Amino acid sequence: MIIFATFALAGIGTYAIRIAPILLGDHLLSSSSIESRIGLIAPAVLAAIVSSALLIGPHGARLPGIVELVVVGSAFAIVRHTGNVGLALAIGFPMYWIGALLGLT
Repeated sequence: MIIFATFALAGIGTYAIRIAPILLGDHLLSSSSIESRIGLIAPAVLAAIVSSALLIGPHGARLPGIVELVVVGSAFAIVRHTGNVGLALAIGFPMYWIGALLGLT
C-alpha cells in the first residue's frame, strides 16, 4: 500500500508542476522573485543528480574515484570560466567515458 501511495503522490506532484504554469502563467511571468528562483532550479537539480551519482553506490555511501573527481573538477572549471553548463556536460561525459574505457573508474 505504501508503494501505491508513493506513486500516487508522485503523480499528483507531477500533475501539479505541469498544470501550475497554465493556471498561474501570467502571475508567474510578472513576478521578479519567482523569475529569479526559476533560474536556480536547473542547476540545483543537476547538482543533486551529480552528487548522488558521485557519493551513493549500489551498497550505500561511497567515496568518488579519481576519474570522477577530475571530471567534476574540470566541469566546475568550465562552468566557472564560461558560465555554460551545457559545455561542461558536453566535455565531462566524454572525459568520464574515456576514463571508464581505460579502466580508471
